[in-house]
Amino acid sequence: MKQKEQAPGTRSEYAGANNGTGKYTQSGNDMQILFGHHQRRVYNFLLQGGRHSVADISAALRLSDPRALIRDLRHKGIAISDEWVKAEHGGRFKRYFIRKEVRDE
Repeated sequence: MKQKEQAPGTRSEYAGANNGTGKYTQSGNDMQILFGHHQRRVYNFLLQGGRHSVADISAALRLSDPRALIRDLRHKGIAISDEWVKAEHGGRFKRYFIRKEVRDE
């Protein structure tokens, strides 16, 4: 019987046994969350307060598209809220924020 030479793929957030590989942790409520570098930047930016559009976050952090990072943070249990805003030109967009009650915990 032949054994597999390689282990199955692992998502990059969970790869490695220690936290010295550029991953960050956020502890609270007896849980530990691993953040990638850009996830940490978006999280810290939203923690500062205010409501920010994707364009605001992209310009401030020099990221091409932070929506995937926001999605991944939500999957990790971070309570990121959003609201739809009607633009002057007739379009609409979302603004993302972390509620004050959550930031103060």
